[in-house]
Amino acid sequence: MSPAARRALLFAGGAVLAAGAAALLLLRRIDRAVAGAAAPAAVRAESVRPLGFEAASPSRAAGDAAGDGAVLDVAEVSGDLLLGTGSGLVAAGRTLGVRDGLPSLRVGAVASWRGTPVFALERGGWGRLGPSGPERAVSGFDPLEVRAFAETEGGELLVGARQGLFRASFGAAELEKLDGASVLSLALLPSGDVAAGGETGLRIVTPGRAEARVVATPDRWVSRVAVDGDRLWAATATGAAHGPLDGTALTAHPRGADAVDGVAFEGAFHFVPADAPPRLASLLPDGTRREVPAPERFRRLLVAGGRLLADGPAGLRRYDAARGFDLVREATPGLPAPHVNALAADGTRLWLGFFDGGLATADPRASPLRARPAPSGDAWGVNSILPAAGVVWVATLRGAFRIEGDDVRAIDGAGAAFSLAQTTSGLAIGYGQGVLLSARRLLSAYHGLPGNQAYALAPDGASLWVGTPTGLGRIERQRVSGRVLPGEGKLPHPWVTALLAGEDGLWIATYGGGIAVRRRGGEEAPFEPFPETRGLKVNAGALLALPDGRLCAGTQGSGLWCSDRARTRFARLDLPLPSPDVFSLAAFPKEAPEQLFAGTSEGLLRLPADALPETR
Repeated sequence: MSPAARRALLFAGGAVLAAGAAALLLLRRIDRAVAGAAAPAAVRAESVRPLGFEAASPSRAAGDAAGDGAVLDVAEVSGDLLLGTGSGLVAAGRTLGVRDGLPSLRVGAVASWRGTPVFALERGGWGRLGPSGPERAVSGFDPLEVRAFAETEGGELLVGARQGLFRASFGAAELEKLDGASVLSLALLPSGDVAAGGETGLRIVTPGRAEARVVATPDRWVSRVAVDGDRLWAATATGAAHGPLDGTALTAHPRGADAVDGVAFEGAFHFVPADAPPRLASLLPDGTRREVPAPERFRRLLVAGGRLLADGPAGLRRYDAARGFDLVREATPGLPAPHVNALAADGTRLWLGFFDGGLATADPRASPLRARPAPSGDAWGVNSILPAAGVVWVATLRGAFRIEGDDVRAIDGAGAAFSLAQTTSGLAIGYGQGVLLSARRLLSAYHGLPGNQAYALAPDGASLWVGTPTGLGRIERQRVSGRVLPGEGKLPHPWVTALLAGEDGLWIATYGGGIAVRRRGGEEAPFEPFPETRGLKVNAGALLALPDGRLCAGTQGSGLWCSDRARTRFARLDLPLPSPDVFSLAAFPKEAPEQLFAGTSEGLLRLPADALPETR
């Protein structure tokens, strides 16, 4: 056979193979379509629910909110970047927050759905950006906790949620459930299948097929999944893994044990190492690893519009191997961390303590509202802040601390500290092991307190009230002088989380039983509960008295509740809170015009006190 004839035969054979492959792919797609069309009506009715969108109502409240400003997700819409951030949704250069109708502040996922921006809130729920503003998605599967989106070539929107994987067609008024496994990340495969990573592993979902295929990974926790070229990448709890697109199995990258998050881009898996110095690391399919210095420690890597992006304290940067890191968007002024667990006013400063961080200070009158890190030393996981006579006392998960200027000193104590109080005899600190008094005496359940965990302290003349998960205690003259136990029928709930001693009596807030009061002169009388607050979970220390007489309480999941001025009833206030989980409250300054601050799990709200809605 001549060379020309051999080449002709090879060409013909290649053409046949290509045609065969195309035919097989077509048959596979037809098979999927037929499988979906042939599904029994009862099964389809069970997996398909109505989908609609409701316009959100902008808030008329005069307050403003601040988040941490971190970029959590990014997508390209009509040539512009759509950003999901800790301070809201950024679209076309405008930031939309809770005052614009978002039910909470942190937007954890975004995507373009046929040119329409869609978003998901970390708190839960998702929606789209309509002509007049945010629109909330409403379906028969609600409530959905959405973590990821993906748009198919056919214009369908894939919705990955804690409750499973869902599909919506553009313009169709229905949402279809494709798989029931929890989803953290999505990636589209060239075959039309969907790779879904989540808390229980990596699954390949074929729309129209009842059963998903499980892909073996080094760890079942798959936080990120991505497709790059002919490789499928995943970030797991034990590092990065990769394998072929057929999803037979993913194997651990030999140099990617520290890659627990990241993105795939241009032939490599990129991530940010946790140790110093700041840098960008890249894993290649051949098992090698490259690293380049970074200008700061990035919080997250993202891919959008054919660009590798890195978010850090200075803002959003684009990385190019030739040009390095170019800043494309400055960081939004805000908070160092989202979860504001403690607040306190000190002179001209507002102190903030973070659940997953240290301390910060803010100018309460500055606009926009922003906070800067303050000297914290080893103080981390802040539960309470007490400024007094130029010194700031801090109770944290790492113990109690004394801060004076830049000097941060630990206080010898009993482990994690939760509460602080200034008594007539000095500072009292509530620990997980009891109450430490100024005389260095530690009182616990052994000495008569109803429990060891002192979540709340309230000075009351020469007495100190102690709130615990198992009742209420009273300390006088360095000794436990009394207690109120759950079985005595005097408490609305045993878990006392906040206390306030006023001229009208002792006010208690509980985690699950709402708010109650025991009036002056009735030291042995039962606490009077407020029926409208029954079932409320008031967070530790989140009880504040305003100068106009009102009491306000921050709750878990139910927002901010305040009384009327006569303190005869309570009601939930309709406010644009960053989150309905309110953990801390403060008023600043003492004189008018007074500002009310509410620290939440997703940021800080500032509101003129005279603009608070009246309790009716």
